[in-house]
Parts: sequence; structure tokens; C-alpha cells
Amino acid sequence: MIDRQDNRRHGRDSLFLVTELRLERDGPPYEVKLRNISDSGVMAEGPMRVSRGTRVYLELRNVGTVAGHVAWAAGDRCGIAFDESIRSSLVQFPVSNVDLPEGDEQESDVSHSSDRDDQG
Repeated sequence: MIDRQDNRRHGRDSLFLVTELRLERDGPPYEVKLRNISDSGVMAEGPMRVSRGTRVYLELRNVGTVAGHVAWAAGDRCGIAFDESIRSSLVQFPVSNVDLPEGDEQESDVSHSSDRDDQG
């Protein structure tokens, strides 16, 4: 039986997102599927062949390019530890669906607060 200690600093969230992964050496990007993500890393699945310690760069939605290294590799999957923590919640949810235009939000808040004042 293999005894593995989980030393992750951040909790992971399941995810299915396709993105680009570039290796430190020159070459075209690989299309990879991100299977889970945390503020400190991801699990990626794709055609690239990497080994532990390989430097990589991921293009993450709403975050941009993130540098890291391969922490483990097995077949077509690998774990990538980011060099710097990110806000993984930004990757999971499109910002455009969350942010409301300032004008609409303010008008909505004003009308609701005045409705409440009339009732009281």
C-alpha cells in the first residue's frame, strides 16, 4: 500500500476547461483539459509528455499567463504547481457573467431602497 501525504496548501475544485499549455522550450502550445484547480495549481490532461520539474505556462481565463512547474506526471495527466498563487475562482466563473454595468446596478439599488422606505 502506498502511503501518500497530501501537502496541498489550498483546496481543489473540480473543473473541466480547455486551455493552452506551453513548455519552457520553444514550440507550439498544447491544448489541455484542466480537471481541477486551486489557488496554487491544476491537474492538466493532454498530449504533452512532461516530467517532474518541467517549466510550463498556462493561459487561464480571466487571469492570463501563469508560470509553474510539473509537480507530478502520469501518462497524459500532470499536476502543475504555480509559481505564485492565483484566485482560482476567477478561472472557474466568467467575469462577464458576474459583473453588472455600474449604471444598472446603482439604479436598481436606489429603486429597491426607496420601495422599502415607502412600505415602512
